[in-house]
This record gives sequence, structure tokens and C-alpha cells, in this order.
Amino acid sequence: MDKFVVFLLCLCLTFSGVIHVYDNIVDGFLPYDFAPGWLNAYWSALGLFSLLAVYLLIKHRRSGLALLLFIMLSKVGFNSYAHYDLGVLESSSTLQWQTLLLGFSIGVSIWLWSSQKHRHSRQIFR
Repeated sequence: MDKFVVFLLCLCLTFSGVIHVYDNIVDGFLPYDFAPGWLNAYWSALGLFSLLAVYLLIKHRRSGLALLLFIMLSKVGFNSYAHYDLGVLESSSTLQWQTLLLGFSIGVSIWLWSSQKHRHSRQIFR
């Protein structure tokens, strides 16, 4: 079951990462010129960080979980600020999906973290 959940997380991160990388390739580096510079840089970097998180989830699960949570917490926080305070994001539907994924990520990260711990302790005692 944990492999399926990791697959779902990797699928979501890959989708997000590809979108941001695509934006950087098609529209150039820092393509989100409607946003402040720091937010433009953050959104541009998300492509690489999301794909790095996929790699880490597969190879080094706990590091991948930590990066996943950092990405999702910062993404929901910054996108909420961009939508509600700056008004540069028109639709809130994407933000709602990201918030749902954040809740899912937090819940499964707790489970996957302890799952990894138990698996490691069983290997030590064999």
C-alpha cells in the first residue's frame, strides 16, 4: 500500500514539476511577470524542486517526504497570499486542490515516515 501512495505523490509532483518546467522553457526563465519577483522566482524553481522530490521519494523516502511537505506548505501559503492578498491568481480552484493535496501529504507522510522506521528496524534485527 505504501508504494501506491508514494506513486500517487510522485504523480502529483511530476505533474506540477512538468508544468513549471514547461512554463520556463516556453516563456523563458521567470515567466510569471504578473507576480512580484520573489514569487516569480519561487514558482520558477518549483519545477526543479518538485522533480527532485520525486527522485528523493523513490530513493531516500524520508528526505523526499521532508521536501514534499516543504513544497506543499510553502506552495499553499504563497499561493494563498498571491490569491487573497495580491490578487494575481484569479481562480481559487487550483488553490483548493493544492490545499487538499497538502492535507493528504501531511497525513500520509506521518504514516510513511513510521512505515519506513518499522521497515528499517526489522532489517536490523534480521
